[in-house]
Amino acid sequence: MLTRREMLELIGGAALGAMCLGPATLAASGQKCRPAISGTLWWLDATSIGWDDSAWRDELDQQRRLGFDLLWLCNVPGSLDAPGDPVGRILDLCAKRKVRVILDTGSSGKWYDPFDPKAEIDYCAKGIRRIGERFAGHPAFRYWYIPHEIYIAWDDFALKIDVLYPGLVERCKKAAALPVAISPFFMLDAEKMFGGGFRYGKPEEYEQYWARLIKHSGLDIVMPQDSGEHFSFCTNDRRRPFLAAMRNACKVSGATFWANVECAEVECPSPDEYIKRYGRVHMSTVPGLPWRPVPIERLRSKLELAAEYADDIVTWGYREFCRPDAGPTAKKWYEDCLAYRKTIT
Repeated sequence: MLTRREMLELIGGAALGAMCLGPATLAASGQKCRPAISGTLWWLDATSIGWDDSAWRDELDQQRRLGFDLLWLCNVPGSLDAPGDPVGRILDLCAKRKVRVILDTGSSGKWYDPFDPKAEIDYCAKGIRRIGERFAGHPAFRYWYIPHEIYIAWDDFALKIDVLYPGLVERCKKAAALPVAISPFFMLDAEKMFGGGFRYGKPEEYEQYWARLIKHSGLDIVMPQDSGEHFSFCTNDRRRPFLAAMRNACKVSGATFWANVECAEVECPSPDEYIKRYGRVHMSTVPGLPWRPVPIERLRSKLELAAEYADDIVTWGYREFCRPDAGPTAKKWYEDCLAYRKTIT
């Protein structure tokens, strides 16, 4: 079994080998890795579960053209019994392409309402155990992912998170001794845009909370989402303090920091405009929000910011909004991203 130090060395070697420039160039640029995405989250839905090898080869080829060498799979426990063994076939195809794969632990859905951490651990442990039995030692399977996302937890909820995360990490390491990742978010809703149900946490509070929780839980990789509430009004000036806070938290707790630079967002110019359009309600209750691929110049600035702090960069939103087969807007984004990649290669 790998030690925590050996696993972190493995993480760093993979990230640096895949993404990072030479030390002199990095020092001159002030960046820790190249401002480029190394892979995407992929939710295994009914459509992609049913793809044959040819369809998956085409998809992986499209991702490879963007420079992706990592695939972050979710809904894995729910796909293990699907006809044709889709998870096994995807892993085999990724191994042939030297694509690193993250596999998720699954969740019970609305695990937070009501929140019983021991019941949630028991629920996830079944899928974790099955994944370990089937894929521990597979050359493409490189990381676990815990999909139970939070920003900061307080009071009784925080006590329950203190049970949930270490419990899931322990079961992952027992099933397959690989690094365990999580992708938290941060809240920018100081304006109470969503009403009064969400407490705002300042960057320094965010840093203190995560430094303790990472160490307490034994997490190896933390890859925070970079878009706050996923809106286009989230600027680099607003996200920078939270990225810096998480970088510091990872440093003091012995974890590796990756960034989740999301490539999709909701078009909205300001919190005031959101309130004017939809009222003070959470975005999850609003139908038909105007999601879009992040415009390429805006994406470039997000990547350049993340590269100042992160050892590797992943993304959410590609499958849903940016694949070239997802329509004209997505195809244009894909072509723009290909052109951008050439400027940094």
